[in-house]
Amino acid sequence: MNWSYAESNQWIKEPKIRMQDYAVILSWQWPKNIEFVYICKAAEEDGLSFGEESSIPMKLYTREEYKSNAGYKDTVDSIGKIVYKIYPAIHENGKIVILNQDNQHNEITIKAQKAKIYYSIKYKKGWFSSKKTVKITIKSEVFIPKETLCYVKKKESHPTSTIDGSIYHFVNDFQPGQTSLPEIQINKDDYIRLFFTNGKQYGDLYELIPE
Repeated sequence: MNWSYAESNQWIKEPKIRMQDYAVILSWQWPKNIEFVYICKAAEEDGLSFGEESSIPMKLYTREEYKSNAGYKDTVDSIGKIVYKIYPAIHENGKIVILNQDNQHNEITIKAQKAKIYYSIKYKKGWFSSKKTVKITIKSEVFIPKETLCYVKKKESHPTSTIDGSIYHFVNDFQPGQTSLPEIQINKDDYIRLFFTNGKQYGDLYELIPE
C-alpha cells in the first residue's frame, strides 16, 4: 500500500451509522475529487492501530458502490464498541495512494449488541441433611473469560450484589455453548446468585439472564 497525507478538500467527513437488524449501514460525506475509499473496522478492545503500520484489514469501496447500495453495509458479529475509519484514496502515477487525514473526522464508533449469557442455579436437598447440592449451568454463544463472572453465597436470602455475601471466582474460561459446572455443597439455608465481577466493565458487553 502507498500512503500520503490528505489535503483538507480530500477529507472524508460526517460519518453516520444506522442499524438494520444485525447490519450496520455506514454513510459519509464524499469530497468532490474522491472516487473510492478504504474502510477499516476494529473492536475498540483490540486496540486502534489504524494507519500505514496497521495490520487491520482494509476494504476498497467505490463511490458507485456507495450510490448503488445507499451507503456501506456491514454485519455486526462482535460485542462491545466497534470503530470504523474511512480513508480517501486516489490514483497517482498508476498506483493507488491511500490518504491519511491525520484527524478523526473520518472515524465513527458504534456500540454493538450485548452478548447474552443465560444461567440457571438448581438446588437439591436431602431429607435429613444439613447440606444441599447446587448445580450451576451457563450458556452463551460467545467465549466468556473466567474473570467476567463470579457467584456470591449468602445465608438465609439471595444476595443482591457482589458485596452482599461471600464471593467466589471461577477458575476456567467459558467456551461457547453450554457449560455445566461441577456440583457444589452448601449449607441448606445458603443461597447463590451469579454476578459480573465488574458491572460497569462487563455490563456493556454482556447481558446476564437467569433461566
